[in-house]
Amino acid sequence: MKTDAQIQHDVIAELKWEPSINSTEIGVEVKDGVVTLAGHVATYGEKWDAPTGAGVRTHFSDDLLWLPYATAHYLTATADIGLLDEAVPFLEGIAIPEGAEDAYYAPNVSTAQASLYEHAARTIDRSLRVGEHGLPLMGSGDWNDGMSRVGIAGRGESVWLAWFLCKVVAEFAPIARARSDEIRAVRWETAAEGWKASLEANAWDGEWFRRAFFDDGQTLGSHENPEARIDLIAQAWAVVSGATNVEKQQSAMRAVEAHLIDHDAGLIKLLDPPLVDAVPSAGYIQAYPPGVRENGGQYSHGAVWALMAQAKLAALTPLDHEARELPYRYFTYLSPAHRAQHATCGETYGLEPYAMAGDVYTQPPYVERGGWSWYTGAAAWMHRAAIESIFGLQQTAETLTFNPCLPKAWQRAELTLRRDETTLHFVFLRGTASQLQAEADALGAEILPPSTALHWKAVGKVASFIVPLT
Repeated sequence: MKTDAQIQHDVIAELKWEPSINSTEIGVEVKDGVVTLAGHVATYGEKWDAPTGAGVRTHFSDDLLWLPYATAHYLTATADIGLLDEAVPFLEGIAIPEGAEDAYYAPNVSTAQASLYEHAARTIDRSLRVGEHGLPLMGSGDWNDGMSRVGIAGRGESVWLAWFLCKVVAEFAPIARARSDEIRAVRWETAAEGWKASLEANAWDGEWFRRAFFDDGQTLGSHENPEARIDLIAQAWAVVSGATNVEKQQSAMRAVEAHLIDHDAGLIKLLDPPLVDAVPSAGYIQAYPPGVRENGGQYSHGAVWALMAQAKLAALTPLDHEARELPYRYFTYLSPAHRAQHATCGETYGLEPYAMAGDVYTQPPYVERGGWSWYTGAAAWMHRAAIESIFGLQQTAETLTFNPCLPKAWQRAELTLRRDETTLHFVFLRGTASQLQAEADALGAEILPPSTALHWKAVGKVASFIVPLT
């Protein structure tokens, strides 16, 4: 069952999706599952407008860090460094009361402002504290907000957050240095070296990485745990972050294959076994039935990261054909179109074939049944995984490269990319050198070998390329 905050988020997202409505003027409040829309507007269609601006203030440890992560990603693709100097106001509001997990209210927009860069930098500054194992503090949850009791006393630590912070620092510290903010860059990089050392010393469980440490120091995501012995995103982000050696990355993802992938049902579990009777309790995640949502379901958002991790590892072993099959196989497990049309599980899935599900259930009696639908955040990551991991497209402001990881059965695939005023058409093709050249001649295309940088701004308004598949 959705919380009031989750319902409110969904309604606001739906209003923003409707082009005939000015959603910025619609207030959305939810209490005990009842949605109230309020506002003074000119037309019936705009009746849904007049936002309260209310939101929830929490002790979650990851929310703030997506700002520098997304900013760095955007700058890599665009080089639009002027964005960093945009002035953005702060919000003002009451602190979370002592003993409470969160506070819901409408904050005030402060007269104080700072650049977008400063806002992003402060999120990292605020995230440097560590616990007794040298890892970042979990707070009342990290990406998995259902793990709300792991660090509620302020001492619990998150392994996943350490990976995420290593990635954030690796991408944002160069931005700080380019702005002559050397003190910050060095402070962050020093912290990252400490996290990496602590991950090696305290988070490695022998075959995979642990998930977290509770306030009292007990482990979560260890082979010693009867429940939640292994957690998906702690393994996937060991790869995505690149913050540990390749041998441990490969071992972690082998453990994912062994313990979290159900190939018969086509499912990628977020953790296993599900949490039922675990003491200490990890949080409200244990209120979900086993195999539902974060409690061991196929949680699409996190499962996409496993796809991306497998693709990144497969790129290191181009002759390992089985490894190169895994990313697309995972894609079919996540794709609503594939699940809905499946001969045996399509009817059980029961959701739209054109919208991402938040989760798919993994435990009897609901195996393969779709959970929440229209999960736009998961859809965005799925799109990135298809383009960046399976087709292997990496873009900067000036160049692009492909390192495709397409399944062997695919003899041909096509992708059209539009950037600024340029349209680029790519044909991915298997064949001999003469066959590839013949196709290139027929299309008026050039051969673009994998991993070869293309200076896309220099090719003209329209151009075509053949990308050979091995």
